Amino acid sequence: MNIRMTLQVISSFIGFIFCLQSVKADNQILLDMRVNPANRLVFSLSYGKEPVILESPLGLNVDNHVLGENAKIIDKVEGAGGYVVYTLQQTEGAIFHIDTRVFPDGIALRYRIPAEGPKCIYGEETSFTFPSQTRTWYASGPFQYGWLQQYQDRMTDHIQGELLAPPATFHLPNGLYAAITEANLFNYHGAVLFGTEPNRVQFGYVENKGHMETGIITGLPPAKYWHETVWNVPWIVSPVKGTNEVVTPWRVLMLSEDLNGLVNNKILAKVSDKPDKTLFPNGADTDWIKPGRAVFTWLTEGGIERLSVDNHKKYVDGCSELGIESVVVDDGWELWQQTEKDANGRTKWEMLKDLVDYAKERNVNIWVWRSSSPRFGNRTDIGLVDPIERADFMRKCSETGVKGLKIDFFHTENLFTVNLMENILKDAAKEKLMVIFHGVNKPTGDSYTYPNLLAKEAVRGLETVGGESSWAPGPPWPYHNTVLPFTRWLVGPADYTPLNFRAFCPPSVTFAHQLSSIYMLTSPMLIFAADMEDMLSSPGRSFIESVPVVWDETVVLPESEIGKLAALARRKGDVWYLTVLNGEDARILDIKIDFLPKGNYMMEIATDSPDNRKQIEIKKIKIKSGQRLKENLMSGGGFVARIVDKSSE
Repeated sequence: MNIRMTLQVISSFIGFIFCLQSVKADNQILLDMRVNPANRLVFSLSYGKEPVILESPLGLNVDNHVLGENAKIIDKVEGAGGYVVYTLQQTEGAIFHIDTRVFPDGIALRYRIPAEGPKCIYGEETSFTFPSQTRTWYASGPFQYGWLQQYQDRMTDHIQGELLAPPATFHLPNGLYAAITEANLFNYHGAVLFGTEPNRVQFGYVENKGHMETGIITGLPPAKYWHETVWNVPWIVSPVKGTNEVVTPWRVLMLSEDLNGLVNNKILAKVSDKPDKTLFPNGADTDWIKPGRAVFTWLTEGGIERLSVDNHKKYVDGCSELGIESVVVDDGWELWQQTEKDANGRTKWEMLKDLVDYAKERNVNIWVWRSSSPRFGNRTDIGLVDPIERADFMRKCSETGVKGLKIDFFHTENLFTVNLMENILKDAAKEKLMVIFHGVNKPTGDSYTYPNLLAKEAVRGLETVGGESSWAPGPPWPYHNTVLPFTRWLVGPADYTPLNFRAFCPPSVTFAHQLSSIYMLTSPMLIFAADMEDMLSSPGRSFIESVPVVWDETVVLPESEIGKLAALARRKGDVWYLTVLNGEDARILDIKIDFLPKGNYMMEIATDSPDNRKQIEIKKIKIKSGQRLKENLMSGGGFVARIVDKSSE
């Protein structure tokens, strides 16, 4: 027997031994990692007795050498909470580690590669092989920066050659739901999924072609490259600061027997780094971090006047009347010296201070917009790439009284941009500034590590209405909105900017659908896109005034079906809300109100007028827990209900 055959026999035997010592969770999730007869590192996963992930490759291509080929498992250390560390050795002697965590509702794994200096990543072998006839929903846009998000609905048998933007959701033939994404993305390139063969998705990396051809490393490239990608271009990564290891993000598989369990999955929170106590003494409860609602004027009527100081004061007045916490001053404020008729030599900072003081007197906060880096062809953008400029900008915002920043146009998740986002969050925290990221990649648990990050766009929201056939292609809005709660929202809140009753209300959805969307497509920084006059005069005004942004409980109703109907019950304190968005097919919704504790309740419902898609009707009914509720839903319709306990009256 030659040396190669001997090594194969030894590796197979060791793989067999570790197969007998596979990791099992309390609910019968079984992770089996081994070296197969072809001398490849693989894993499989079962849930109870049901196969979930069939034999699938693991490994990384580092310095043009595939870790996971011709490797053997030489050690396995078990820790608390389903944490197991595998140590592997390549034939030529190289060592690497795989950390695995098995939870009752899924798994997470990551690689740690010893490194004294930079490493070149050529690709990744981590794959998930589903049983045939698994159904999947995924966005086909590469970065999920929002403009291109055409959610597909197909069988995994037909995904070869496809790009699947995480999180992708799967419905297995045995009824289980699954979702794949990544978590704790720091000091590493963000990933997508590739359909490499029928029923198999594989982690990989994409670059924007415009960045590569122009040499612009981040930010908005020329328009012709907005959606152009190049797959698996090698890139360089250095060890984590203060260590001698390159550490990948966690590769996460969520699992549930129903959509309710999938929506309530908490794995990202469990595997994300904890906040730095020097920046966030009390984590998410640090006193200057205050989730809330906001308005902005970017999608309202009025031409350039909508960006003026006077118009923002008008919106401050409206927010004060509605009890909305903030106004976001969008792109254009840094040109006020040129655009304001009564600037009278005042700087943009002086005019911003005037607005901040005006708002403060009315108990309203001000946020401001800035591009992360100069947009291609824009002569006025400054950006935040330069550390000195970034620190100076944030110091001035803090001194002026600004409470938060909306940072836009990242347009990639390469290593440079991932590090830029983290530096922005750190510097903002030093000045006690909250942040939302727009034109950006998907959440990866980063808001758990940096709780001043309240939301990331990473969604095809209302600002893309009108671009469906050109710069922002996508599916019909009723379908899109009933996919989002079970895909994009699985990994964190988005900056969808919901609620509009004018040009940015898609004709395919009703006004009640729009109103309900602020309860469905929720965020700790919930920015309304509606014109102020419409919110003040809306029959559903009380639902705008009272919408929570942080919830105590969410229940997905069993009538929900991805792409057809989204129905959620949410609780804040002792008040329940029912939010329903309908897809393209009109229906009679018949649901059992069994999510309520026993008692008598008053339900106030904002629903569509039967004869007018652009009219909201309000009605009140008495109801008991366990009763049934029937509502007629138009194509693209919906409703929202507020449910208050009246048992003590």
